[in-house]
Amino acid sequence: MQFPNSFFLGVHHDDDDDNSCRKKLDFLADKLKLKNNLRNDSLQKTIDEIMDNETELSENWMELGSLALHLFIKSNWTGPVANDDELEWLAQKKEEAYRELNVGIEYNDNVIHLEVLYLAKLIFENEKIVSTYESAMWWFVRVNYILQMILDDVSNTILQQCELIIEKIYQNTEWYHNAPIHLKVLFHVEVAQFFLLYKRINESDKHLEIAQSMAGLIIELRGAMGKRTKYQIKEKALLYLNIEKEKEIDHPVLNCNSLPISVNLNDDVRLEHIEFIENMQQPKLNLLDEIIILAKCHHLQVGQPKDNLATEEIIPYLDTIIESTKNWPLKMEALRQRSALEIKDKRSIERALSQSESLIGQYNQSVPSECYRMYTLFASGMKPIWAFKQNLADAMLSLGMIKGALDLYLQLQLWEEVIVCYTILELRHKAAEIIRQEISKKPTVKLWCLLGDSEQNTNHYETAWKLSGEKSSRVQRHWGLYYFSKQLYAESIPHLKLSVELNNIQENVWIRLGFACLQVEDWNSAAKSYRHYCDLEQSSFEAWNNLAKAYIKLGDKLRAYHALHDAIKCNYEKWEVWDNLMIVCIDLGYFSEVIRCYHRILELKGKHVDIQVLEILTKVINDKVSNSESESARKLLHQALELFGRLTALIQTNPHVWRLYAELTILNETDLDYQKAAQYLQRSYRASSADTKWFQKIESTKNMLQLCESLANAYLKCTHNVSVGIKRSMLGSAKLSLQSVITKVKQEKLEEHNEIVEILMSVENLLKHIVEELDKVKNTD
Repeated sequence: MQFPNSFFLGVHHDDDDDNSCRKKLDFLADKLKLKNNLRNDSLQKTIDEIMDNETELSENWMELGSLALHLFIKSNWTGPVANDDELEWLAQKKEEAYRELNVGIEYNDNVIHLEVLYLAKLIFENEKIVSTYESAMWWFVRVNYILQMILDDVSNTILQQCELIIEKIYQNTEWYHNAPIHLKVLFHVEVAQFFLLYKRINESDKHLEIAQSMAGLIIELRGAMGKRTKYQIKEKALLYLNIEKEKEIDHPVLNCNSLPISVNLNDDVRLEHIEFIENMQQPKLNLLDEIIILAKCHHLQVGQPKDNLATEEIIPYLDTIIESTKNWPLKMEALRQRSALEIKDKRSIERALSQSESLIGQYNQSVPSECYRMYTLFASGMKPIWAFKQNLADAMLSLGMIKGALDLYLQLQLWEEVIVCYTILELRHKAAEIIRQEISKKPTVKLWCLLGDSEQNTNHYETAWKLSGEKSSRVQRHWGLYYFSKQLYAESIPHLKLSVELNNIQENVWIRLGFACLQVEDWNSAAKSYRHYCDLEQSSFEAWNNLAKAYIKLGDKLRAYHALHDAIKCNYEKWEVWDNLMIVCIDLGYFSEVIRCYHRILELKGKHVDIQVLEILTKVINDKVSNSESESARKLLHQALELFGRLTALIQTNPHVWRLYAELTILNETDLDYQKAAQYLQRSYRASSADTKWFQKIESTKNMLQLCESLANAYLKCTHNVSVGIKRSMLGSAKLSLQSVITKVKQEKLEEHNEIVEILMSVENLLKHIVEELDKVKNTD
């Protein structure tokens, strides 16, 4: 059976009657004898029996399912909601719907008509439907996409169901193979939006790339000179979205003439739009292009850290959609996303407030009609009505309109935000009263958890746990975070572990579990927790860094190395991560990486001395130790000398650095390098002797004598092929240095120590040698 393209795009009728979806659904339910047979049996059993009695499965079932889904979306997403939207014959199955759609996670308190969604789900998951109409699998993914959006937490059950179906659709179905290009593009964008609900960035990116390739669309951010403010004199480099199209795809067009308006900024300083010096010519975008661009924008928001730079990258995508699109859900969602970003900016927060009010007003307007509101809604990523209302409440809260925000949060039953408002108003006890009132009406797991948070009473978590039948990940999350906030990490771990066992798609729990395990030194559990977190949220350098720490403690340096590389990808400017990577590279024998890391640390810090690392690097080069690739580390001599040259230019008073620099310089074995080494050792000697307390400890005395030994040997080597005058000067300098140290050691009677005797004797012998060489020079004169 081939359904018309409009069926998949969300159009069931050509008229403008906003109740036509409900009317047609009623008509089909009658035609399929669903209303008459729906008595005491469950809805699922009734549907199965009717289908079993049909000799040839009617395509009306597919349309009934899609109409049910659309009616649910109208009630919770697009509006306008009419009083007669409820289906009386189906309303009796409310309890069954709540029971059978249960995946262990509570629904948003603002959801209405869940039984209609349940009807759609039963139809599209029916084996007979799927075997007869392959496209039913796509509708099943859509149902699950909508179901996930009305849940308070992400559901691993839904994700696992849909992963298998999505793979099957585009790999093994004849329907997908024969579908027109525009439907394939639409399918892949919807799949990308689905995966973004779970922060599966890689999977989402894969499907967006397929859609973009099919559409022949090239999108990239570029910089151009322009002005952002009214009084700006010099242009600055600003981002814009460069779009190129390689081909055009035929697809149905349904332009809406009653779009939501974009509220003007009306700021005293900032321009309405960036004024670029050059006229940025963009190709005319079609609906598929706009859908892909908005999905890419959503992908950026989910996949990047939330900071000012990310906002600068996101805004060009949203501006492109807002200025271009004639599609109602795309315009609504783009404006909502822009408002959510502008709440954080004092120059745009007033527009965010006005824009949010304007968007909410759309839900009660009679225009545009249903078909325009539903057209490509699944691919738009448009959020439910309560998300738009929360935007408005958030804007009010940011502007200090606490009571207005509180009223809206109460209406939306956003109890966490209610607690925040009452806390600001110094009425925190009021939050507990409100929650208790709600519990007295209808006790829920969520309310008992929030009461536990509000009153800091673990007994409430225990009540919630029993109420959930000991199946709620939310309860264990709240319970664990209660202990975590009090730094009782050992007590928090069992609850956090149980929470992720019940629902493993909780990045905020995984990262706290990992941290708690680090604190109690449970390295295995810490590594496991941070691994899971990094699978879900790949842009946190702290998580990668902590994962590396756990691996280091477990002795798995190679995995620590890879984790630290991922940390650097997330934050290239954090010197501590480079320092950790440098230490791991030393242990793994990645000596060239050690040098690269040290250079980067110097770029970030300006000055950094890690004598232990520098000593190891010098030793492996000196001893020709094999690196990780079985090559001699002596090959890195030139790079190491460059590093020491940079380091001594920045830090000129560290004796250890000059000494190591000299050790490496001598390895070149030229007269000039011997002279350089002698100079570096002399600098080291001066820096050491500047410390007037060097002789007060055996270890520092020993170091000074060893330095004198190296200094003497260097001067003796570099005076072979020099003029008599230079030789006399150099040997004379060496003689004075050695005499000074030997005299001080004997004055302090340090030569009696066993550790000093041998090295002191060696230095004295070298001094005699130097004196003999000086005498030869004098005799030559």
